[in-house]
Amino acid sequence: MSEWVIPDDGIIDAIAVQIAARGQRRVRLTPVERRLAAALIVADGGTPYRVAKCLGISCWTAHTLVDSITANPPELAEVG
Repeated sequence: MSEWVIPDDGIIDAIAVQIAARGQRRVRLTPVERRLAAALIVADGGTPYRVAKCLGISCWTAHTLVDSITANPPELAEVG
């Protein structure tokens, strides 16, 4: 697991998700938060490349994440 992925604690840090989705800086995220950040990027018209750059993940991981989001979108109401 990456040093930027932290264990899921059941709490969504909406501020960290927004910072990551905007690409302002790298932040440590849980897997759920990383998925939500990627979904925000995709919802804003972002590409897997943009997801990779904002979240500091490989393009392969970003493509897999985007494919997963496209197939089963998360609920973004609590984050957006």
